[in-house]
Amino acid sequence: MAGARWVQGEILERYPDRKIEVYAIWFSMFPGDSRSSWDPGLLTDSRVEHFWDEPKIVGKWYGEQVTAKSTGHVEWDAWFVYGPGGKWDELSTKPIDWGRTIVGSRMKLKERISSLLGSPKETGH
Repeated sequence: MAGARWVQGEILERYPDRKIEVYAIWFSMFPGDSRSSWDPGLLTDSRVEHFWDEPKIVGKWYGEQVTAKSTGHVEWDAWFVYGPGGKWDELSTKPIDWGRTIVGSRMKLKERISSLLGSPKETGH
């Protein structure tokens, strides 16, 4: 949840006019995680699409195909950046960068976004 709040404030709000597409994939990883307890107010920008993935298909795909942890590994609390023209599907190009956890690697994410989009709008953050 802290990662989602950080992305909302430090990426989306600081680049309000830039073409950014964010796909937030949510699934249960801890007891108490559920679709009914998920807070849709965490990422409210119109450039965000939310998906609930209870079988963790996306997390498993990234865990096996991108982060190469192991077969069956579920990658979560992670970010993946694709450049212009990047596609997100089974035959996808690899991301140009990724990191986990979102909060733990937030400076790397911030630097990658800045390298792609330039200086952000100053918002007092």
